[in-house]
Amino acid sequence: MLNVLLGLMLSPRGPSYTMVRLVQGMIGDGLDARVFAPVDAWRDTGIATVTGGIGSARIDPRLPYRLFGQLLARRSEKRLLEALEREGGRRDIVFTWGEVSLDVSRALQARGIPVVREKYNCAKRVAKDILDGAYARFGVARNRAISEEMVDKENAELPLADAIFCPSPKVAESLLAIGIAPERLIETSYGWEPARFAGTDKALAPVAGPTLIFVGSVCIRKGAHILLEAWRRANIKGRLVLAGEMEPLIERHFGDVLARDDVLHFPYTDNVGALYRSVDWFIFPTLEEGSPLVTYEAAACGLPLLVSPMGAGPLARDGIEGVILDSDDPQRWAELIATLPDRGRERAEFAQAAQTRSLEFTYDKVGARRRAQLLERFGSA
Repeated sequence: MLNVLLGLMLSPRGPSYTMVRLVQGMIGDGLDARVFAPVDAWRDTGIATVTGGIGSARIDPRLPYRLFGQLLARRSEKRLLEALEREGGRRDIVFTWGEVSLDVSRALQARGIPVVREKYNCAKRVAKDILDGAYARFGVARNRAISEEMVDKENAELPLADAIFCPSPKVAESLLAIGIAPERLIETSYGWEPARFAGTDKALAPVAGPTLIFVGSVCIRKGAHILLEAWRRANIKGRLVLAGEMEPLIERHFGDVLARDDVLHFPYTDNVGALYRSVDWFIFPTLEEGSPLVTYEAAACGLPLLVSPMGAGPLARDGIEGVILDSDDPQRWAELIATLPDRGRERAEFAQAAQTRSLEFTYDKVGARRRAQLLERFGSA
């Protein structure tokens, strides 16, 4: 039995969405699964779910999760341990997603239960160093997303896991950099859901020149500052589309670029596929990632990829599905953007290669590969 311990609310978006799609693909051929979550705001995943609510009742997800999240998370951890105790004869694997307590990690190790950790971003030590350096350029002493306490907790927690899923080469590289033994790492990926991108509708009319799209939080972490400065310098005829919530720091420093007629910003869209089908290139100079879903999705929609190594994940290969530019220098990205009007034939070749390669990364295929990796390492449930 694969017991998924989710350290965040179960909902049809973000990391918990990715977890559900992967676990759905992992179930079968000797592996069943259930989820232990603080709150279930999805409720139709098809996977047995136990929450941190009172008794057997499910907590109304409209309750302020920020107020009760920690309490409910500890209750769901307790229910996992109780279930494992009751079913002591069964061979179990615990699969942790998100922040779980050190207490539950230590309790699982003491009981000899195999634990597999999902590392959906880089090691916090590595990520913090990257982000602190990037924010310092804007006069911000340190980013608030990752504290030293969070780093210390993860450094104590990671050695308690028997194996760690690394969904991209950069995640694995970050774990090796902090001293995690390579034999404990399981190389894998994330994926995409074909049903989510069915259709032929387009959100935008064509314009003269290439249209580029960036999808995700428009923030420092994802390299939005690099892209906007590069667009300013490239000075080409075309259009830049940004889809995602914008960090105030970006708005303050790049208001002039954002106000231009050749820049469009969509804070939210419920049909990102229609945006992808309206553009010519996907561009993503992100500084720190796990394995960005937007790269898989853009490739699936037939877009050539202009990405940083963090943005490439395990899908993009330099010169095949697009261009991987290993630089945070806006000038180098500007020079790359300036070449795009003359790369029509190459664009078509990249687009075809990206779409073909994306077919190996659908969630059902990725889940089946993960199931095989778990059974090979830990045996049948």
